[in-house]
Amino acid sequence: MFRVGICVFNFPLQPTLEAVLNFRYSGGAGKVEGYYRELSLGVHVDVEPSVFFTRVSTLPATSTRQCHLLLDIFNPTEHELTVSAKNSEDLVLHPSECQRMAIQVDKFDFESLPQLDQEAARFSSPKQLEEERQHAQGCQINSKLDICWSIISFHPSLQRHGEASVEGALNQLVLEHLQLAPLQWDVLVNGKPCDCDVVADCRVGDAVTLEVKLTNLNKNPVGPLSLTVMPYQDYQNGVQNYDLDEAVTFVGSNTFFIDVVKPRESSVCEGALLFLYTGDFYLNMKVQDDSARRELPLAWFTLPGVHVRAQDTPLQAGA
Repeated sequence: MFRVGICVFNFPLQPTLEAVLNFRYSGGAGKVEGYYRELSLGVHVDVEPSVFFTRVSTLPATSTRQCHLLLDIFNPTEHELTVSAKNSEDLVLHPSECQRMAIQVDKFDFESLPQLDQEAARFSSPKQLEEERQHAQGCQINSKLDICWSIISFHPSLQRHGEASVEGALNQLVLEHLQLAPLQWDVLVNGKPCDCDVVADCRVGDAVTLEVKLTNLNKNPVGPLSLTVMPYQDYQNGVQNYDLDEAVTFVGSNTFFIDVVKPRESSVCEGALLFLYTGDFYLNMKVQDDSARRELPLAWFTLPGVHVRAQDTPLQAGA
């Protein structure tokens, strides 16, 4: 007869499981007399993850509010393994195989995360505050990615599944690319948003309304700013033609002035332009900070690309 007691010292925060197994056993005549023996056995187990993220990087997406997270995933197990995530096809990895998974994710507004209370922040070192901030960011990213793995096996006893975390694999550069820019720009042509490779159709000779909305997610006010719209044609051979005075004309000015925008508020610029010939046109919008007191990052002034296709006006019936 055996009775076993287990004392676990550290698990699961550490990649090591340490325990003491306490055995109490007896038998035969000793058991009848109530005698038993005790044995303590120490156990040290190194716990290895089922998947490794060997490299994490990002690529821009067609939308300024999204990007592609690239994960190089290694399968260290002896079994075939499947990795799944939101907005991505499942990835099947053979034993000791490494493949890349691309996940399209919405950028994160890290400024909206709950702040550490003042009492805790006062007694924390800058290093501790930074670790707390990165931990909160990592938790938010993991919740959106929802990366899971499962071991494929015909034997039910070998089937396993679990969640994978990218928290420890994210560096500062990747976090910056995943962060939603503090200045968000929305462009509407004829009342319809232009983002994610959307083509805006219009008629030659008709006034095309253009609306640019700036939302300030920064903690501080921004501005004044000036916005200049420059139409061009892309010949798809490396040449971009900006000399379109006879093909495109603005109703009013092609430069807009944006006054100071307070935190969590918006400002809208409205204008119109005419396309005099058919064809595919693009709008290049440049923003300049008119305040000489500071220089804002260029990433804050990234506007979505605008593609306008001008078509002939249909003839009226009986004309």
